[in-house]
Amino acid sequence: MTKKQAGGDKESRARASTPEPKERKKEQLSSEAKDAGASNQQQNESPAEKPAAKGNSPSKLSKKYGALAVGAVLAVAAAYVYKDGGKQELMRNTRDTLLSLQSLRDYGPLGFAAFVMVFVFQLTLCIPGTMVVDVALGNIYGAVLGTLASVIAKTISALLSLFLGRYVGKAMGLEFPEMLRERMGAVKTHPLKALLLARLAPISTGVKNYALALLPSEDVPLGPYVVAVVLANLAVTTGVCILGAGADSLVDALDQASSHR
Repeated sequence: MTKKQAGGDKESRARASTPEPKERKKEQLSSEAKDAGASNQQQNESPAEKPAAKGNSPSKLSKKYGALAVGAVLAVAAAYVYKDGGKQELMRNTRDTLLSLQSLRDYGPLGFAAFVMVFVFQLTLCIPGTMVVDVALGNIYGAVLGTLASVIAKTISALLSLFLGRYVGKAMGLEFPEMLRERMGAVKTHPLKALLLARLAPISTGVKNYALALLPSEDVPLGPYVVAVVLANLAVTTGVCILGAGADSLVDALDQASSHR
């Protein structure tokens, strides 16, 4: 083979390996079409998908509606309790209810549990009359069992309020007031002492239950919180139940409680 023939073969192979201009144009057009299709697909995304990525997911909406439902149920229940009149009428109704509930003593442990659950319902709805119920428990069951029933009911209610308050507060975006949070700073270093002092504060039980629920969960550890609730209620309830146990009848005990309010 001559050098000219070898050079001609190389040129022919080089031509075959390089694409023709028309084929290059086709490849460019196809790549541009793919890019245009991808950009159109991104632009045609529905606006409903974008907010979902930002946080308005169905799970968060369902939690918010669930919190509203819980709040509505509690509000309706409280409105039903208060519907007959003001505080004096409510205390009269509480007195009549306690006089009827003293028959639960005849049902032994079942009646004891039923009385505790009625008290839990009252405390969770923040209905006034906690001291009156403590006096009645002392008179009906004695100082020891009456104190035990009251502490059990208040502890269960405190835990229920804590979890309900966290659920509703998180769903509704509620937070503990910043000014009060600074005063609760000791709860991070001395949780039991700080929570015990908070539980002994001379304010409504319902306010204490639901206000502490707005603090971050790590600031209210469950173990120290339960201990603080039990100790605080023992300190407050024991004397009231002893007062009720010393009365000759439930009527006298309730009259004494009314005079001390």
